[in-house]
Amino acid sequence: MGKRMSFKQYRANDLFVFAVIMVVFETIVVKAAPRFSSQPYTLSIVPAVTCIVYMRWGVWGVLHAVLGALVFCICSHADVAQYEIYVVGNLLSGVSLLVLLYVGKEKIRSKVFWSLLYAVLVTLLMQVGRGLVAFLLGSPIGIVLNFVLTDSLSGVFALVIVWIVRRLDGVFEDQKAYLFRINREEEEERNES
Repeated sequence: MGKRMSFKQYRANDLFVFAVIMVVFETIVVKAAPRFSSQPYTLSIVPAVTCIVYMRWGVWGVLHAVLGALVFCICSHADVAQYEIYVVGNLLSGVSLLVLLYVGKEKIRSKVFWSLLYAVLVTLLMQVGRGLVAFLLGSPIGIVLNFVLTDSLSGVFALVIVWIVRRLDGVFEDQKAYLFRINREEEEERNES
């Protein structure tokens, strides 16, 4: 038998994989956006990936919220104010961690309504966070509203992604609980054999 991976190594690898997924797809989306510049909306994979990572690892998902903002800003050649708006604004999504604690990860994972509501919450918190930071930096209210309205497609995208991944075993699940569940199932199989 080969050497088993420690829990910390598993977490680091998992966080890295989701970071790579987000960086690659967010870069593609941002680079493709100029082709659709006449459209009144934007699209981002950041809320969907951040939502999944919050469910899997809790507070570690904040890293993905920040990374997603940085990728967006770098790829769109943002100015300093946009970096502040996106990075600090995305941090507001961390408030959704309180919902995971209060409602419970298992209930959010297992019930379609709660899963989808959580995806909407993470997306809205990011959008409202960006709007608040923009407002505090002196942007007019029209610009502030644009942070929510033009990014509504990202919310729909997050809903669809979460709806899909919650049906895949272990993807939209607390990873500590998932590993314990898999270990317990393997033990039961060995005992039955």
